[in-house]
Amino acid sequence: MLFFINLANAGPFSDFKASAILSEELSSSPTQKRDTPNSESLKQAINLLDPEKSEIWPELSRLFLGELAKVNFESEIRVIMQDHVEEPHEVPLIVKLPDHLHNFKEFILLIENNPIQQVIKLIPYRAIESIGMNVRLEDDSPVRAAVKDKDGLWHIGSKMVFVSSPGGCSSPSCDVTTEICDPGEIGKLILKNYDREAGAGRLKIKIIHPMDTGLVSSPTGEIIPEYFINSIFLDDIDGPIAVMETYAALSTDPVILIDLAEKGQSIRVKVQDSHGLEFFSFKNSSIM
Repeated sequence: MLFFINLANAGPFSDFKASAILSEELSSSPTQKRDTPNSESLKQAINLLDPEKSEIWPELSRLFLGELAKVNFESEIRVIMQDHVEEPHEVPLIVKLPDHLHNFKEFILLIENNPIQQVIKLIPYRAIESIGMNVRLEDDSPVRAAVKDKDGLWHIGSKMVFVSSPGGCSSPSCDVTTEICDPGEIGKLILKNYDREAGAGRLKIKIIHPMDTGLVSSPTGEIIPEYFINSIFLDDIDGPIAVMETYAALSTDPVILIDLAEKGQSIRVKVQDSHGLEFFSFKNSSIM
């Protein structure tokens, strides 16, 4: 399928269906945003942000970063998202990278307490300054952005997020018994290419897709099989921009944002899902 789409008057964050209040803090007290959870759960969540106190992190590091991975936790990698989430099925986040990591070799986003812990793996072919997406959160969890540099060292930025109503991965994002659920046209792509300062560019890709996790039951009690976007390839007239492996921890109708040091020209995107279907879109170099 081939779609050519041009949407006017849509800002770069218009597809994120969540509060515009984002935070760069590693953790914060929930009392200003919602009722305080019990002291034990809050203490546990904050402890889990500390990798030295996490029972999960050593195994995650081994599985996703490598058996002998060298890891450095640092605040320069800013994971920007809400402190407290009311709608866990679609949670926007931005990962901003320091200058010395713009030419990284690999990026992985992990949500520790999700049943689907890996969200995305990105291999860049150009300098990238920041990466954004909308994700699912099952429960309170540390969110870890892992960035591998040219020397093979993993730099980790972390963010503690509290979830008011758990179930972003294991409950329906749309309740057919109480609302009209329009699945949209699977594979429809919306691709935008924005100018930024000093010749830099921003890409925004929205993909209409259910991103089924395989953890949700239908109204009749049957498990809905997993079905999700598993790869995204970006290029332009100068060659590849980035290759992504993606997983069902991305939200329904996922949105991906990429800030490039230089604006791409005549951007193309190729998407494949777990059923083997492929979808394509193209955006010429005209200013948006």
